[in-house]
Amino acid sequence: MRNKKMDNLTFLKNKKVLVFDLDGTIVNLTADWPALKRILKERYNQIYDDSCMFYSISGCLSEIVKKNDEEELLNFFDIIRTYEMKNIQDTTPIDETVYFIKNKEQFNIKKGTKLAILSLNTRTTIKKSLELARIENFFEFIIGREDVRSWKPNPEGLIKIKNHFDVKARDMVYFGDLENDIKTGKNAGIDAYYIDLLIALVKKSMPNL
Repeated sequence: MRNKKMDNLTFLKNKKVLVFDLDGTIVNLTADWPALKRILKERYNQIYDDSCMFYSISGCLSEIVKKNDEEELLNFFDIIRTYEMKNIQDTTPIDETVYFIKNKEQFNIKKGTKLAILSLNTRTTIKKSLELARIENFFEFIIGREDVRSWKPNPEGLIKIKNHFDVKARDMVYFGDLENDIKTGKNAGIDAYYIDLLIALVKKSMPNL
């Protein structure tokens, strides 16, 4: 859902699982995504002797899934992973999100509330990014690029997280930075908010952060 006007984070107090996107939500990666798209498109055209007119990396991968070519799909994952990791040391944390993750009880989030990641980045990139932000031990479950075969805004990833924790959709919330993340939540029947809302409320509570 689009961000409502909210004065605090009490709307999260009864949630059992908080799910976060990665890039633009917890950290900012430095990968050149347009260049990666060109590389993948060229490989697709070379492998299949076909012009793949896609507007996103997920769109390209979806075409490979349609061809039932799991071997080549794994090759594409490897290319994406290598490209993402190339400048991983330049990753910068989003301070307000990281602070919230480390100190969620300070915002009246129950101690037993679980944290998870749903990202279009590969698992290696996710784990390394969390390590760089020093929050790798705060997350219990991660769904990365290679863990699903239908990507956002398809709800497969959120549904996997819901099933993993054995909770109902109403017990979860998803934070991301793009409209695609909001659509993903809607398609899964799960509340979804722009990370800007959480950042603003953390800033309000911690003005000196």
